[in-house]
Amino acid sequence: MNHDEAPAVAPPIALTSHDPYAAFRFANFNLYMTGNFLAFVGRQMLAVAVEWEIYRRTHSATALGLVGLVLVIPVVCLSLPAGHIADKYSRKHIIMIAQFFIAITSAVLALVSWKHLSIPAWPVLREGNGLLHAIAGVFERHQQAFHFDDFSIPVIYLLLFISGIARTFAWAARSSFFPTLVPRDVFANAVTWNSSVFQIASVVGPAISGFIVVHISFSCVYIIDAITSFLFFLLVLPIPRAPEKKKQEALNTWRSLQAGMRFVMSKHVILATITLDLFAVLLGGATALLPMFADQILRVDAIGLGWMRATPAIGAFITALVVAYLPPIK
Repeated sequence: MNHDEAPAVAPPIALTSHDPYAAFRFANFNLYMTGNFLAFVGRQMLAVAVEWEIYRRTHSATALGLVGLVLVIPVVCLSLPAGHIADKYSRKHIIMIAQFFIAITSAVLALVSWKHLSIPAWPVLREGNGLLHAIAGVFERHQQAFHFDDFSIPVIYLLLFISGIARTFAWAARSSFFPTLVPRDVFANAVTWNSSVFQIASVVGPAISGFIVVHISFSCVYIIDAITSFLFFLLVLPIPRAPEKKKQEALNTWRSLQAGMRFVMSKHVILATITLDLFAVLLGGATALLPMFADQILRVDAIGLGWMRATPAIGAFITALVVAYLPPIK
C-alpha cells in the first residue's frame, strides 16, 4: 500500500457540523442586518418617546389608543397593495424610498415636538383637537382629567400616519427581499438571527429612549430615529438587486390581489396563522397603555417606561440565541 495516498473518504464532521454564524458569512446579509438593527432601534426608541409625549400632554388613555390606531390603519388597508407592489417592482428601491420617507417624517416630528408651543392655532388644528376631545369623552366619561389643548397633537398623529404608510410598504418589500440575501440552506439561520436582532433592538431601543427623554428631550429621540432610518437607506444602497424571475403571466393589480386572496383562503394553515396573528395584534396591544400604567400605578418616569417595554424582549432574545446555536430539529 502506498502511504502517500490520501484517504478515499473525507471525515464527515465538516459536512454535518452546525455553523451558528452561517448567515454572517455573506456580505449582503451583514449590510442588511446592520441597517435593519439600526432601524429597529430607532423604531423602538420612537415608540416609547411618542407614547410618553402624547400621554404627558393629554393624560388620556384614548389618545394612547389612537397612536396604535393611526399606525395599524395603513397596515390593514395597504398590506395587500404593498405586497403586490413589492412583487412587481424592485424591492430594494421600495425599501430605500420607504426609509427615506420614514427619516423625513421623524425629522419633521422632531421639529414639531421642539416647537410645539409655537405652532399656530390654525382652524384645522383647533378642530382636530376638538374631535380628539370628543372621542376621548366617549371612552373616558369617568375620567375628566384629559385635555387636548396642545396644537402639536393632531400634527403628531398625521406624521405617525404617514410614517405608518411608509413602514407598511417597507415591511412588505423587506419580507420578500430578505430571502434573497442568503442561500436557501442558510435561510433558517438567517431568520433566527433576524429575530435575535429584533429582540436586541427591543431591549436597547426603549431603554435608551427613556434615558434620553428624561435627560435631553423628545426631539432628540426623533432625530435619532431619522438618522437610523437614513443609515439603513445607505446600507441597502450597495446591495445588488436580486435577479428577477421570469413572469409567467401579466396580471393587473386587481386580479393579482384576488389571486393572492384565493390562495390564502384555500390554504387553511396559512389562513389560521394569519387570523391568529391578527387577533393577537388587534386585541393584545396592552403595551399601548403602559405610559398610563407607569405613571399612575408604578409612579415611574420615562426611564421606567423604557424598561417596562424592554423586559419582554429580554426573554425572547435569550430564547432566540438558544435556537440559533442549536442545530435544526428534524
